[in-house]
Amino acid sequence: MRLLILPLLAGLASCGSDGDDVAHSLGEGQRNETAALVPEEPVPARPEPETPVSGASMPEFAPQYPGSIIKSVSTAQSGSDLHEVSLETSDDAAAIMAFYREKFLAGGLRKTADFMSGGTGMLSAAARDKKASIAISKNGARNVIIVTFSGG
Repeated sequence: MRLLILPLLAGLASCGSDGDDVAHSLGEGQRNETAALVPEEPVPARPEPETPVSGASMPEFAPQYPGSIIKSVSTAQSGSDLHEVSLETSDDAAAIMAFYREKFLAGGLRKTADFMSGGTGMLSAAARDKKASIAISKNGARNVIIVTFSGG
């Protein structure tokens, strides 16, 4: 008889109760302890709106694109200061290229490279004492313009 009871008890011990059984058997005002043991799913953080960078001083031969937002500014100091400004706009690449071609020419710079393909592009120009370039890439529905300049 003992041999029959031991396997029966072992079988009952291995059966667990379902968490739903516990939750349904609680009366009003009673607390479900198993629910308190289960961690809640983390709520994803809401992305904060990006704050535009201000205070970038850009020369007339390589100005900020009209209506663009300045995303970042950096300066490297070697022989001559090299500045890089990242801008974002919803205007198309052709309009951006036309704007900077005109500004580079008006600033006395000569084109050294001019390339556009598939909504992206690159333009560079130089003069004796100054250099400027732009690179245009896509970021979703917006265009990112990297303006690099030195001298002047």
